[in-house]
Amino acid sequence: MKKTLLLFFGLLLVFSFQSEAQVTATLGIQTGASSTNSLLSTSTTVNRYSRTMSLYTASEIVAAGGLSGTITSLAWNKAGVGEYPFGDAYIKVYIKHVTHSNWASVPSWTTEVNGATEVFTSSTYSIPAGTGWKEVPFTTSFEWNGTSNIVIFVEWHRPSTPTGDIAWGRSTDATMNATRVGSTSLDALVMLINSNRPLVQLTITPNTANLDDAIRSTFQLYPNPTTNILFYSSEQPLTNYVLYNANGQIIKEADFTATEGEINVADLASGMYYIKIISADKSEVFKWVKL
Repeated sequence: MKKTLLLFFGLLLVFSFQSEAQVTATLGIQTGASSTNSLLSTSTTVNRYSRTMSLYTASEIVAAGGLSGTITSLAWNKAGVGEYPFGDAYIKVYIKHVTHSNWASVPSWTTEVNGATEVFTSSTYSIPAGTGWKEVPFTTSFEWNGTSNIVIFVEWHRPSTPTGDIAWGRSTDATMNATRVGSTSLDALVMLINSNRPLVQLTITPNTANLDDAIRSTFQLYPNPTTNILFYSSEQPLTNYVLYNANGQIIKEADFTATEGEINVADLASGMYYIKIISADKSEVFKWVKL
């Protein structure tokens, strides 16, 4: 055991993980991609207008590593062969706390958007080139309380035609998305409920109250990266831990039975993971890598 510990210290030097100043929570499991009736109306058809209201639950945000705090940007997963570089699109994004987790009946855009925070707007928008996650940095941040579900509202109009269909990654989540597209203004049209909820990444700066300095300064998790075993030790009493993959899915959770010990991760695939360390009333998220 002594030789093993010396090897750890000799090769790794530092055993403590530093918590992330920001957390990126990825919401949704991709089941497809759509250029219409999901997020933005970015097909090459005459449907230049769209409105979308997408629900995301507090539990899935927390499961993805999110904590209550300031949401400073979001990103959507762009696919397809087209581009929109014209600098003439109108886009407006809002976020709002809600208690419901699905659209039980057809929602009204005017009613639902009332009281929402406008986080981004532009009338000269170009969609960033290439595929993959495309960030929308907020001009006004949104304070997420950590317990409420949220709705992301997106209003869109493109005067020009994309060079090809631009699709957006989506998950299949029954009655959690409401959208409408059209060739003219949507003010007189009723929203339609569907299951094509856009994938989204939220960048969150956690509130200081969520970050337990005692956990952060006295908890050690090593080595990083690791192959089979994560060793841990703490000077503070802890209750349990939750392991997440890079997509925010829970893959393992258990109680702590001692202030030091090991977590077997031999069965996990190589990649980046997160571990949430939980005490009686606080939690802290750390990032680690499996070789």
